[in-house]
Amino acid sequence: MAAQQWDATAYDSDFSFVTAYGDVLLDVLAAQPGERILDIGCGTGHQAAALAALGADVVGVDSDAAMLEIARAEHPEVRFAQVDAQDSDALRAASGGAFDAVLSNAALHWMPRQDDVIDGIAQVLRPGGRLAVEMGGLRNVARTTEAIRAGRAAVGLDPDLPSSWTFPSPGDQAARLERHGFTVRSIALIDRPTPLADGVTTAGWAAMFGARLVQDVPAERRAEFEAAVDGHARTLGLLTPDGWSADYVRLRFHATLT
Repeated sequence: MAAQQWDATAYDSDFSFVTAYGDVLLDVLAAQPGERILDIGCGTGHQAAALAALGADVVGVDSDAAMLEIARAEHPEVRFAQVDAQDSDALRAASGGAFDAVLSNAALHWMPRQDDVIDGIAQVLRPGGRLAVEMGGLRNVARTTEAIRAGRAAVGLDPDLPSSWTFPSPGDQAARLERHGFTVRSIALIDRPTPLADGVTTAGWAAMFGARLVQDVPAERRAEFEAAVDGHARTLGLLTPDGWSADYVRLRFHATLT
């Protein structure tokens, strides 16, 4: 499966809601001055910088070089490292010691090896350490994905091609956390229909977040594909009088390492 490639500049300009909605995790984590905190899937570093401003010693990790280039330029006070969080050895090597807490916003659903991720987090947390995560959950972007698959069918491509995403249920993720030594403090699905930026349609969302389902569309049929995606998205109610939206369902959980 090809890795997701990011347009980091557009991510910050047209899809900044991803970071903004994740700010609630800062309250859940309740960082204290002097704590060591790891931000997994830190993107362009905004939440890592917010934690550093509270007096925490923060390390941000992400697998995407373009995201990290912006993060380092805009937030030189934070240490960033390019790491696949599914690789526990690499995560430990980048950490420089144990952490008091781990935060991750809108990142874990890009990591199909969920058990490896949770195991790696457990290895870098101190006993009693806190974990606060928001990620895509069960039924996340179900209608959006249906529209993208309809677009694929319209241009003669396999509509059933697997996506890059993993959207667990609360029960599955709670069981996973417990297997790796965590006590779950809270876990819930949150329905969050999310308006897209002006000028961004469902096809535009797909171009940013759905590389696995979009990258094989031939250039000469891209306009036809996008029209089919947006046409189907309209029938599914993703275009309202207020504009285009994405049918997000987020899984938010808070756990401590026992």
